[in-house]
Amino acid sequence: MKRTEKLLVLDIDNTVFNWVEYYVTCMRALFEQVHAITGIAVAILQREAQVIFEAEGTIEYPFLIQEMPSVVEHYAHDVERMLREAVEPGRKAFNAAAQAALVPYAEVIETLATFRQRYANVPVVALTDAPRYVAMWKLNKLGILEYFDAVYGLPDPRIPADPINLKVKVDPEILMKHLQKSSFGFAGRIRVLPDDYEKPGTKGLKTVLMDFDMESHKEDVLWIGDNLRKDVGLGVRLGVHTGWARYGTIIRQEARDQLLLFSPQQNVAKNVALDPQNDQSPQPDFVMDSFKDLLAAIEGTLMKTP
Repeated sequence: MKRTEKLLVLDIDNTVFNWVEYYVTCMRALFEQVHAITGIAVAILQREAQVIFEAEGTIEYPFLIQEMPSVVEHYAHDVERMLREAVEPGRKAFNAAAQAALVPYAEVIETLATFRQRYANVPVVALTDAPRYVAMWKLNKLGILEYFDAVYGLPDPRIPADPINLKVKVDPEILMKHLQKSSFGFAGRIRVLPDDYEKPGTKGLKTVLMDFDMESHKEDVLWIGDNLRKDVGLGVRLGVHTGWARYGTIIRQEARDQLLLFSPQQNVAKNVALDPQNDQSPQPDFVMDSFKDLLAAIEGTLMKTP
């Protein structure tokens, strides 16, 4: 692949949209819907979700409902009935909540459009710890997938099966979308990274640099994320220009508390910058207080005249 002259790499969650508010809102709708149908207490569903998320290694496991022990027991392993009566309504409740909650930060679309106009030859890469399918689903719903030239994410979610009757616990239509590795019409590069490439490890960003032939031209790369430890620390270690999306760390305490009700602490730390800034925190080259500061970050790093 011919080397690009400049390269912009963006984190997704809490960098282009408020992941915490979105996910807490959607999961609340899901739990309440399943509770209304089955009578299983929300607190029980939340505790079971913690265990499942920890086992799957991600908070964004889309087959959560059909893996909850209390739901499985409620339907006595009748997979078809469970999918019809609980899983599908729960999925629809989640997606309905996402219509209002899954929105870009202010001026994200305008800023990306301006960036494209000014720097048409600079590729924009998404590098995320979310499963590849989930990441692209979010970018598509956000209306910004078209602004990216490549998406790098972790492996797609495991397809669950019932251990008693061995039936796949996913609606055939939904299953087909996952098996077909839907790209949502995206024409750019899609790269699924191994699980051990998760940040703050350097392998993921190193792979991006290698793919775009930028390993020896790190001064021409700008990497932006919200997490000081994971994102900024990663950029500092690799020696690329690094921007800190400080606005992504502004999370309501109530939303943090609600998130911890259904997710183990170690998993939350993968998605949310919980640690406050201190003297030992990695220091970015550029601090962004809103996404529109991206343009100034570009001018102050990649486009800065020597």
